[in-house]
Amino acid sequence: MASIENTKAQLLRGVIQDNINVRHGVRTRPLNRHRRGRRQLWLWSALVMTAIALLTVPAHLVSRGSPPSAAPVKPPTTMLDIESTPESEVPLSHPRPINREAIPLVIKRIVIDPGHGGEPGATSESGITEKEITLDVALRLRRLLENEPFEVILTRETDQRVSLDQRVAFANEHKGDLFLSIHVNWMEPHTIRALETYYVGPTDDPATLKLTARENKDSAYSLSDYKQILEKIYVDARRDESRALAKTIQTRLFRSLKTKNPPLQNRGVKTAPFVVLIGTQMPAALVEISSLSNEGDVELLTKMDYRENIALALFEGVRAYANAFNAPDGKGR
Repeated sequence: MASIENTKAQLLRGVIQDNINVRHGVRTRPLNRHRRGRRQLWLWSALVMTAIALLTVPAHLVSRGSPPSAAPVKPPTTMLDIESTPESEVPLSHPRPINREAIPLVIKRIVIDPGHGGEPGATSESGITEKEITLDVALRLRRLLENEPFEVILTRETDQRVSLDQRVAFANEHKGDLFLSIHVNWMEPHTIRALETYYVGPTDDPATLKLTARENKDSAYSLSDYKQILEKIYVDARRDESRALAKTIQTRLFRSLKTKNPPLQNRGVKTAPFVVLIGTQMPAALVEISSLSNEGDVELLTKMDYRENIALALFEGVRAYANAFNAPDGKGR
């Protein structure tokens, strides 16, 4: 490789010297034809050899400097494995409850909804109406809750008609933290004596559908609200808390009343699309505290101490849920 470099240098020096001589008018000694031919042949041979060497020898060997370090080759953007990039999981179809350690929340204001009013609701054969029982129990419950650090408001305090949408608007406008709607059932067959509590959700149970239709008959929803109704029923973020509220109330209510009403059945917690549960923006439950279709239950409902026991059981359920919710670790339900 050194001989090639030397040959190149000699050729360049010769060409440069010839140019200088011509510029200054210096005549070089003429060569005879034979010597000139050999010199031209030698010159062309050297040029050809140099060109071949340059074309065949790798560029990094010809260069006199130290070889540069190889730059890292970046893969094309289309070849990147984006699935390997970590990301936080975001629920798209079912909202999650917020971790209460991140945003501390407490229950202060409770909305009590005495079912019906103005119109009687369910009515026993002896003439006892749902509207009077629910209001009496709601007023008793308010008295008990006000002895605790809660603010309590009622959707109605007298025998007045309040539409379903007005009840929902009242609870939302007053920014209630909990909503509890109190009702008295009418069941077939009349021998049934049962308790049940509902939170928002779908149902395909015929009896529940019949009850829901009866309670929702004054709904102000129209077809344009259909999408909103479906979202509230199926993907409402309040459902977990509403379920916990319903279970706590149902448990306390049955435990308290069973000793005084031995035939009482625990029908548990169910989901149903009641309008007052769909439209409210806070955890909400609807409780059926008794059955006006059963005369044994009706007889108990006419007694003040039994209604007081119902109110006390509801109070214990609401307080237990609220205390567990307000506790940092969420225990106690």
